[in-house]
This record gives sequence, structure tokens and C-alpha cells, in this order.
Amino acid sequence: MGHERLIRCIPARSLGWDETQECSIDRITAIGFASRYNEIGEAMLRVDALDAGALHKVILLVIRRLNHHHRIERGFAKKIAFATLHEYMRPNCIYCGGKGEEHRKGRVTTVCSHCEGSGLHRYSDKDRKALVGGGFNTRAYEDTLTYVRDAVRAIVVNSDKRLTD
Repeated sequence: MGHERLIRCIPARSLGWDETQECSIDRITAIGFASRYNEIGEAMLRVDALDAGALHKVILLVIRRLNHHHRIERGFAKKIAFATLHEYMRPNCIYCGGKGEEHRKGRVTTVCSHCEGSGLHRYSDKDRKALVGGGFNTRAYEDTLTYVRDAVRAIVVNSDKRLTD
């Protein structure tokens, strides 16, 4: 089904079943079952669907995880949470806008030298430290980013699996 398709299903206005409808009850039910034990994944899908309340929930879940697994105090954990969500939600290269190409005056289109044509921004430790501030903890940051990405991936995979069963 894919991540984007799931996101379009979340703010569905009608839960009536229609085989041709993009946001059918089957997809919404699959998301519900897949997110049953995956609080952060479900909340991240809602964040992607522009649900402000879900963003607050994700921040709180990430803070709790950082405090529990890395013994990071609440104020700094909040900074890491915001920074990892910034990186997760803004994956496109800032130089080419995610296109993977650079357009220069009087020149032919070339591959973006910053992302090497991938269209993705590669956040360096310097970029991450600028987002978080002093006392940057690489291990905690990477762990948090992996945690968020894996949770969303698990929702997508489990939803697809439930729809095909």
C-alpha cells in the first residue's frame, strides 16, 4: 500500500466501504490493527497527515524513550526529539529541493553536487548539533531517528500484510 497511501486514508471523511474509494474502511481498519502495539508509528502517520495533536504525542513518546534508554534529562531530550522529527519530516535536499538536479544560468541541468542526485539531504553531525545545541549525543540521536523510522515502516508493512491476508 505504501506510506503516502496510508497517510491519505487517515483523515477520511467517510468510513463507508466502496471498492473504488481510496480511503476505504479496509485500509483504515488495517492501520488500526497494525498500530495496536505501535504507538509511535501510529502517531507518526498522523503527524505526516498534519495532525498537530499527534506531533505532541510523538514528542512525549520520544522524550520518555530517551529518558528511559539513555538517561537523558527531559529538557535535552525534548531538543533531540524536535531535531530528529525535523530530520525525519524534511528529508529533501535543501539545495535542489529534492529533485536531484541543479539548474544554473546558461548551463545544462546537472546532477546536484550536494546530494549526488539522490534528492535527499544528508544531515551531518554538524547539522544535527546545530539543531540540538550543546551536549549533542550522537548515539541517542541516531537511536531516536532509527526508532521513529522503524515504527513508521512497521505500520506500513503490517497494514499491507493485513490487507492481503
